[in-house]
Amino acid sequence: MFKLSAIAKGCALAALSCSPFVQATENVSTNDQPNIIVIMADDLGQWATSFRNNDIIETPNLDYLAENGVRFENGMTPAPVSSAARASFHTGKMPSQHGVYDFLAEDPKFDADWLDGEKLLSERMKDEGYRTALMGKWHATTDSKDPIRGFDRWLSYDALEAGWKNQYLHSGTVLFSSDGENLEYTGIQAQFLTDETLKFIDQDSEQPFFVSLNYVEPHFPFEGLPERLVTKYRGIAHKVVAFGGNSVLEHMSDYTLVPDNHEETLAQYLAAVTLLDDQLGKLIDGLEGRDLLDNTVIAFVSDHGLLMGQYGLYGKVNASFPYNYYEETVRIPFVVSGPEKYVRPKQVRGEFVDLIDLHATVLDLAAGEKQSYDAGYGPGKTLLPMLKGERVRGWREYQFAERGNSRMISNGHWKLVRYYPNPEVNKEPEDHWYDLSNPMGERYLSEPPREELRVKMIADLDAFFEQYSSDKYNGLKMWEQAYPNFTTEDMLKHERWN
Repeated sequence: MFKLSAIAKGCALAALSCSPFVQATENVSTNDQPNIIVIMADDLGQWATSFRNNDIIETPNLDYLAENGVRFENGMTPAPVSSAARASFHTGKMPSQHGVYDFLAEDPKFDADWLDGEKLLSERMKDEGYRTALMGKWHATTDSKDPIRGFDRWLSYDALEAGWKNQYLHSGTVLFSSDGENLEYTGIQAQFLTDETLKFIDQDSEQPFFVSLNYVEPHFPFEGLPERLVTKYRGIAHKVVAFGGNSVLEHMSDYTLVPDNHEETLAQYLAAVTLLDDQLGKLIDGLEGRDLLDNTVIAFVSDHGLLMGQYGLYGKVNASFPYNYYEETVRIPFVVSGPEKYVRPKQVRGEFVDLIDLHATVLDLAAGEKQSYDAGYGPGKTLLPMLKGERVRGWREYQFAERGNSRMISNGHWKLVRYYPNPEVNKEPEDHWYDLSNPMGERYLSEPPREELRVKMIADLDAFFEQYSSDKYNGLKMWEQAYPNFTTEDMLKHERWN
């Protein structure tokens, strides 16, 4: 456990100065570095927390974390689909830079060496002297069985052996990959991941720890959650999202329509949210009981949001066609708490922030007193000044997101979603404008804003992706890229783009 006085640190470093370990980690910082835990939920929309439904949804531990830290009201995802969002967090880059633009089917025939050549956050944290762990979902490449570079501890899944659905079971028997070896666990999966995280923290080490803790809740299947939690929501789930709804976008398939058992399904989803909150409380208690809480920064986020009946749809970006960037899809809970040296408590910030900024922030925290971190390779900016309560000027005006041949820019009032055709077709992009101040929300397309703003936002969208895309992975060239899954070919051949 990493909690040493300055004298003890000096003694420990002196004693180890000639050891092979120190020679192998010569970039280890001698500055004060906090332990860091990033908790990433799966498909948890900001709307499904007490921040937005405080009279119905129970997330008291997340409330506690926010009260003792910073809540970002405009926390966003750079890519509203799991694999792309997670790849962006671990690389610090946009999908058009790293090449993962959709969900990756866990099947060898879709393995295209995703993220090959990218330096991952885990590797960068090792450079800073951290011991590292990934617990739970990875899904930024096609297989989670073999440990990914940079992680000292690896507890993920063997989806190729057990099938893709097994890893998402909230209860029952799940086949894990524990440092590359298969391990079965029967029980409540989220509780197991929390226990294993605390075991990793308990390892005897002088190094600070970095844990990427990735629960599968509240992802489908919407069943198998503890009855004690489901019963809380079964009679009131409809108050959060009622049955019914529509939008101008087509539904992707019958599977993305609201099911007849919507109330039960939503109750299971909300029960999963409270189960996550239970684990957060257990983790906070575990750190406090080990006297580690006063030197540990905890971030709680999600990969992206989810539609659970809003607009008459179930799913994320691909719940509709063309792909949606609804607020419920792109907005995520985003809370950071830690020692007051790093985080001033009781803050609510309104700036646009996303998972790539979190990548930059983790590295800035790891740099310690050096404060030498400079992203350079992606659009992320450190949030450390905001965490400390400083007034930040010149922060970005927009939030950007992408999924393949579609891109989003939003200033919080106006949102443009632009769909690009096959480059071989002499055809203009299709623009969907949304006025987020309209009481009808995003149910209907809006007339574009005044010409000056319209031209500016389009130019700023182009300029952003001109800087943060590569010739090889540019999402507008997805017709030339490897298929990430079995739906890609049909999507690319759709008449809308050709």
